[in-house]
Amino acid sequence: MDVERLLPWRNTWWWPRWRSPSFLMLHSVGEEVVDPCCPNNTVRPGELRALVEAMRADGYSFATFRDACARGGARTACLTFDDGWADNYTVLFPILKELRVSATLFVTNRGDPSFPREKWSDEDPVPPGASYLTAEMLREMDASGLVEIGGHTAGHSTLVKIPVDGAKREIETNKSWIEGLLGHGIESFAYPRGGENDGIVALVKAAGYKYAASMKKKMRPPAEDFFRVRRQIIPRGMETWKSLLLATRGKWKI
Repeated sequence: MDVERLLPWRNTWWWPRWRSPSFLMLHSVGEEVVDPCCPNNTVRPGELRALVEAMRADGYSFATFRDACARGGARTACLTFDDGWADNYTVLFPILKELRVSATLFVTNRGDPSFPREKWSDEDPVPPGASYLTAEMLREMDASGLVEIGGHTAGHSTLVKIPVDGAKREIETNKSWIEGLLGHGIESFAYPRGGENDGIVALVKAAGYKYAASMKKKMRPPAEDFFRVRRQIIPRGMETWKSLLLATRGKWKI
């Protein structure tokens, strides 16, 4: 018997579910860690599939970030993936199609060959051999109806650490590139590394976005500001029952 799982002072299975959608934050999907600096950012395919199936069994349906913000309810879940790693297409996309699950990808311009490498943020060195979503990949996923593409700045810059005109350019350059290759507007944005303040939020609004995701956790009580939507990180290597409690209650133990 798994005693730890049953002890009430260790777990939060008795907590009520959130009254609003469950927004989950992930990055890459694969057996191998894509970024050694952040191993928890690469969830294994089997772990993701098991969590989706467990949430569905618990009565949850999945929506894009845009739709979850606009009309999601207490049993709505939203899978979001930051940074635009290529495995979002090679590994994640087949899983989404297999399970008929929606998700939102927040992408940078790093998959655009015409975007100068020197404009990439140097705050997080890119691992050797790393690859990002290309225009063709993004178009195909967008056309599937399962995937929403959102903005994440051009070079993955922490917006609060650069001059205002630079932050404005990062936001607008990214949005313009994505909308140009998709052929339609986009409405959702995520702040790289969660860097935001009132001034940055104003820039995101002025760029034409309607919703924005933060990196703040502790989703109780649910945030009412759709430009600071909190998300729960789902780490690599966690057992499914723990991930389910984390995704639906905000934590699995006290």
